[in-house]
Amino acid sequence: MELTNAVRIPLAQSEVWDAMQDLALLRASLDNCESFTRLAGGEYALALTVPLGPLRAHYEVRAHVASDNGTVADQPHRTLNFKARAGGVGSLRGQIDVALRADDETPGNPPSTRIDYAVWATSTGPLAELPARQIENALHELADDFFTEFCAVVQAKHGQGPNQSRGTPPRRQHVFLRPISLAGVARRARHDHGGALSGRAIHSTLGARAHHEHPPHVLPHWAWAAMIFFVALLLYVARWFSGS
Repeated sequence: MELTNAVRIPLAQSEVWDAMQDLALLRASLDNCESFTRLAGGEYALALTVPLGPLRAHYEVRAHVASDNGTVADQPHRTLNFKARAGGVGSLRGQIDVALRADDETPGNPPSTRIDYAVWATSTGPLAELPARQIENALHELADDFFTEFCAVVQAKHGQGPNQSRGTPPRRQHVFLRPISLAGVARRARHDHGGALSGRAIHSTLGARAHHEHPPHVLPHWAWAAMIFFVALLLYVARWFSGS
């Protein structure tokens, strides 16, 4: 599978290229990235989680620079070979090509750089059994997300944008759903409402207790009647013997 796209960033070509060598900026542009390390020989090691879609898994990624002509001033470009592996899901192997092209500068306008990127990938394991279109769409979304975020991060570094969006909710809203107990719901409701449980929380809590706790043992009415009769009989016999 193959995908291509391009983004523009209002910065000089040299500034964008320098940002691509900055490991901190690259990691900040990757959502759910747990580690990003530069190894010897132009190799990189990453650990990240993809929370949604057909690629949902925790991946260990190795990438190395296959070609790099960053010394060429007119159009620097870099090619990376990568392999991403996730237990129980399979792996993705492919190549990423990134090229920078300075837009024509006009008097009075700031410099601008176009980032062209292309991704080729093949899948193995259970991933290979999924429709190729699903994998392609997921990769397209991940790549677009990274480069869009990268542009925002680099602009913020150069003072052309805020470090955090203002007045709008965060763009990244990945939610990891995990099972929670009813007791946890009750504790959360008690905390949120100042010690007062809502009707739904009370119902859930009582339902959980009723499910796990046995009701106390209660004597039936006939047992109480039998006990009273037996005590009365003992008192009558005792009085009869004392009278005789």
